[in-house]
Amino acid sequence: MKKMHGFTLIELMIVVAIIGVLASIALMQYQNFVVRSQVTRVLMEAGELRLAVEQCLNDGTTTVGNGANECDPRASGSNIISGASQNPEIVIAANTGVVQFPNPLTEETALTATFNNSAASIIHGKKLIWQRQKSGSWYCHSNAAEKFLPSGCKYDASL
Repeated sequence: MKKMHGFTLIELMIVVAIIGVLASIALMQYQNFVVRSQVTRVLMEAGELRLAVEQCLNDGTTTVGNGANECDPRASGSNIISGASQNPEIVIAANTGVVQFPNPLTEETALTATFNNSAASIIHGKKLIWQRQKSGSWYCHSNAAEKFLPSGCKYDASL
C-alpha cells in the first residue's frame, strides 16, 4: 500500500475558511482604526486654535481679520474638514477646509470642525466641537459615534 502525501480537499477548504474569517475580522478592525485616527487628527487640528483664540480674547481683539485691532487665529486647511476660510485674504488649497469659529469671538466661542467626504463615510458630515466656557476651560464634544472618540471628547447627539 502506498503512503499518502499532501492534504485532502476538505482540509484545504477548512484552512481557506479560517483565513477568510481572520481576514474579515482584521479588515473591520483596520477600518475602525482609520476612523479613530481621523477623529483624533481633527481633534488635534481644531484644538491647536484654542491657544490663538485665548490670546485674541486676552488681547481684546475679538473681531476676526488681519487689521490692527483684529484677530486672525490662522486656521490652516485640512483635507478631511469642510468649511471655507473665514478670512478673505487667506486662500486655502482646493478640496480643503478649515475649522469654523464665530466672528466676533466670545467667551463661549465654539471651534467647529465638520468632516467632509474625504473622511471615512461613517463620519462624513459629523461635527467635532471645542467649546470654551466663561471660566476659560475648554471641552470637546462630537456627534461621531462614541467608539471613535478619544477619551477627552464626549458624545453629543444634539449636534
